[in-house]
Amino acid sequence: MFVFDLATAITLIGFLSIMVACTFRGVHDRALGTSAGGQWALSALFGGMAALAAASARELPYFVETVVDNTLLVISLAFIHRGTAIFTGTLRPLWHYAAFIALAGLGFAWLSYVAPNVDHRIALICACRAFCYLDCIRMLRRPGLPQGTRYLLAVLALGALWSLLRLAHVLLAPSQINTFLAGGTELALLVSAGGILQVLINATQFRLESERIRDDLAHHAQRLEAQRDALRNEVTERTAELTRLATTDSLSGLANRRHFMESGQREMARARRHNRPLAVLMLDIDHFKRINDSFGHAAGDRVIEQVAQACRARTRNIDLAGRLGGEEFALLLPETGAAAAQVLAERIRHAVATLDAGRHGLPAPVSVSVGIAVLEAGDASLEALLARADQVLYRAKSLGRNQVQMAEAA
Repeated sequence: MFVFDLATAITLIGFLSIMVACTFRGVHDRALGTSAGGQWALSALFGGMAALAAASARELPYFVETVVDNTLLVISLAFIHRGTAIFTGTLRPLWHYAAFIALAGLGFAWLSYVAPNVDHRIALICACRAFCYLDCIRMLRRPGLPQGTRYLLAVLALGALWSLLRLAHVLLAPSQINTFLAGGTELALLVSAGGILQVLINATQFRLESERIRDDLAHHAQRLEAQRDALRNEVTERTAELTRLATTDSLSGLANRRHFMESGQREMARARRHNRPLAVLMLDIDHFKRINDSFGHAAGDRVIEQVAQACRARTRNIDLAGRLGGEEFALLLPETGAAAAQVLAERIRHAVATLDAGRHGLPAPVSVSVGIAVLEAGDASLEALLARADQVLYRAKSLGRNQVQMAEAA
């Protein structure tokens, strides 16, 4: 004949509940009293303690066997309910739970000492379970909860249905036993089913909490990635800004002397290596000192800005315009021979000479003198090439300014 030992079954349920509680706590890093997962972990812990106490009822005092043990189980149910309330944002005052536990404890004491009845104590447990499970279902039916909530709803519904059926069974067909462990195989199976359902509820809550932690980690990872991308963009922007400040003349917006010379050296080496043409232009604003002395430095700055704009508007992407200092400008023209350099120089000279002084905020008509030099075998460095362009620049000035002069081939 098949015999199912109640004490053994409840012991297994107790250890299983405590394992769930420990696993809960192992993945949960928040305070137990302020989070849904923490409350559910405490529920599994108290449920396991209640099961182990019930399995050891023969060795425990009568008060512990009947009142303390069942009250521990009600405390476990209260933690299930409070965890669900925290999870759904419908938290109730703590005194509600304290009153629920106290009333249940008084009921167990009454059914143990005043009107002792094992069946009625089982009925009270079933009623408490059904109440907690049904109210948890009510709270979990709110919109906007995670998808995993539907699994918890299903298990809670199964637990509530079983508790109500068990309540009806124990009231309509009492077992007439004197002690809890005196029940036979039927009682063992019924009690085990209820205990397993509560463990299953705790396990489903553990799954839901694990999903929440996973989602929190995913959201945190997304935030970190967004912060990383923002930081990377900021670093890129700051680096670009620092590079611009380090390589650009603040007034004209053209390359500063250092950047122009470094880029020019590289371009000159490339032109020699591939035997390609390279030209440089040296520009000087005519009578710039007179403009500064007569109209002030602010007027001189506006002249520099307009000349720089004229250079920038007429050069290609591969060209490099720079301000070497004061009123002196230079243009580096890769892949450009003498004829093309002459055409560009005349365009810039004409553009500056025809600037509308009133429209561009200039104090007086402005002109520039330009010297051109094309890279030759005898140019040992960029400085030497610029020096040849500078020589013909001064020749242009000496011949009356506002003109272009080409350095003669060696």
